[in-house]
Amino acid sequence: MAAAVAVAIRRNDEQNASPRRPTGSGLLGPVTGFARAFGRTAAGMTLDLASGAARLGEATVDTLVGRHRAPGVLRVQVLILRDESGTPLCSADAVRPSLENAGRILQQHAGLRVRVVGVRTVSEIPPPEALDPRANRGLMIDDMLGHTAFYRRHLGAEVNDGVDPGLVAAPITVVVVRNIAGNTTGCSLGISADWVITQSTLYDAANPHSYDETVLAHELGHALNLPHHSDHANLMFPVSSPPQNVRGMALTRWQRAVLQTNRHVVPGRSGDPVDLG
Repeated sequence: MAAAVAVAIRRNDEQNASPRRPTGSGLLGPVTGFARAFGRTAAGMTLDLASGAARLGEATVDTLVGRHRAPGVLRVQVLILRDESGTPLCSADAVRPSLENAGRILQQHAGLRVRVVGVRTVSEIPPPEALDPRANRGLMIDDMLGHTAFYRRHLGAEVNDGVDPGLVAAPITVVVVRNIAGNTTGCSLGISADWVITQSTLYDAANPHSYDETVLAHELGHALNLPHHSDHANLMFPVSSPPQNVRGMALTRWQRAVLQTNRHVVPGRSGDPVDLG
């Protein structure tokens, strides 16, 4: 049932994901957008609850029979946008240190492995609202109005892992944009989206005042349902100011549990510790 809900929402998104802005008049456009966003959120919650119940059952069986379980896998892809002249906002190599850092954090603190399924530059020139998006509440409103359709149209392109966006085990997509409004360098819509946005200056190692390898991992945490945390040493602390005041990378036990049961995570195989390596 959960998969059926997700498929229905995904098909509805595909029908409405056009490169043009919505043409509805009056309240029709916002109301339709709100319904789509609500549907995606409901589908995400349903899938996360089902995934959590399944992981709990598996953990119980493993404990009873004395088996161990290999680390779960989180698939991640990166889409790098181009500016108006067609120039990529950054290179694939510039993003890799942040991907590797996210992998280390999730492996050490959450028992998850990050598998990068693609880092590519989108050939199509994005519209202004995709190149320089708003953040937080503004991004949520723009998503309801269809202004994030450019991101959604490119989520599943050229990813050969056999999993469509919106379904269980689908990858999370990191979209590299030029500038995010509101003095923000990254943003996620949480449970309602399989993608996050990050600002290209984060990956410029030559600029110590903007280069921050924690932001990509932080936004992945939001996409996996983690809220902000009040401890500066925690990965989900809301503020990080390089180079002197960068947030920490720690995660708590409850955060680890939330990450491991998320619908995006492919559970590790169960077996004897020797067989698992």
